[in-house]
Amino acid sequence: KTGVHMKTDTKDSAIFSELLSPYCSEEEKEQFLSHLDDTPVSSFILNTYHNYTPSFPSIRKDEEDSLLYRFDKEEDRVGKSVEHFGGGFYILDPSSALISLYLAPLLKKDFVSLDLCGAPGGKTIALDLRRRDGFYLCNDISYPRADEIRKNAERLGLDNLLSVSVDPMKFALEECFDLVILDAPCSGSGMIRKEPKMALDYSKEKVERLLPIQENLFEKAYSLLAKGGYLAYSTCSLSTEEDERQVEKFLSHHPDMGEIKIPLKEGYVGGENGHGIHLLPGVYQGEGIYFTILKKKDGRSNSLHELALAEGKEDGSLRFRYRKNEYIVSKMYEEFTSLPFAAPGLKVYDSSEHPKCSFDHAFSKVSSSLPLLPLTREEAISYASGNEVKSQGEDGLVILTFSGLRLGLGKRTSGKIKNYLPKGLRASLL
Repeated sequence: KTGVHMKTDTKDSAIFSELLSPYCSEEEKEQFLSHLDDTPVSSFILNTYHNYTPSFPSIRKDEEDSLLYRFDKEEDRVGKSVEHFGGGFYILDPSSALISLYLAPLLKKDFVSLDLCGAPGGKTIALDLRRRDGFYLCNDISYPRADEIRKNAERLGLDNLLSVSVDPMKFALEECFDLVILDAPCSGSGMIRKEPKMALDYSKEKVERLLPIQENLFEKAYSLLAKGGYLAYSTCSLSTEEDERQVEKFLSHHPDMGEIKIPLKEGYVGGENGHGIHLLPGVYQGEGIYFTILKKKDGRSNSLHELALAEGKEDGSLRFRYRKNEYIVSKMYEEFTSLPFAAPGLKVYDSSEHPKCSFDHAFSKVSSSLPLLPLTREEAISYASGNEVKSQGEDGLVILTFSGLRLGLGKRTSGKIKNYLPKGLRASLL
């Protein structure tokens, strides 16, 4: 479908043609340029923590990735659905999802991962939904953006994904991660269809300003990587200066790092001199991303010390105390306990001054001690907007569900469910 959000002019075409020339064939370049005015591709990745099967009319399952579904956002506004509200899937670009598809089979059992510049968490979330045995720290220098990571982890019910807010250059943890994801700050030229302003914003001066930042983050990621660990480097830039040449410079400084060769398939464009791959709008069914995966041969082995966490009184869950609050988390390591978390897991109790319910909304996603109450679609939509729900049965606290997805807490009394959904989470759904 052709969008009306932008119109590529001759100047833009010349800029992008120059950016693509080092690694694209003329045919690939023409494919890219002829699709610049198309509507961006939309997709979501399925939440494997639930036994949920999507059934939107326009969805198309990816041939290579069994968890990825593309959809027509004009026909199906899936972000306004009760299934999205309940955490059935995570919306992200197909190009972003592909990185985790290649990482998932490489990593050892019970690996520990750090996403250095991770908000809103898409690449880490996509990997988590493929590898539930992992332990994930997802960081952003901005606390409000790190809080978006928390919100996404909470909606999806991910107790092994912890959101952190720290300057990535100040991580004082050396050689302890089995994976470091570095989605580096970049000029953003690959996002031209999603963000038309990128055509106006792009300049060589901007690229030059970002290169030292990318280089420093690359070096920091290396210092955090344990022996045998993987470093996933990506940008949403079309520029070889930000992509292949950064990788070449990094590898020249670190002979103990090797590059994992990703086989070229239909829609993939090999990077200059064989470094990584580009996913280009019009060539691949997604937006513009570059990525490569590197492996560390030498160094210290991961020697993190796992804490014995307190057993939960109600449901046997592992509990971790942080700043007077209690969180459910899959595990915790001693080395991470002093990090500035936005949330080290899923919060157990509501710590507001006058809570309606003693439990936090996040607890509804993982509790095994509270009864589940299935709702019809109509009831679930009404609950999400903050209304009471009629229900006969034993009085007490319940978790409201739809299609196996947990929506939140309520209290049954006198044939009605009092709605305990926080006002900030209430939504008008389709």
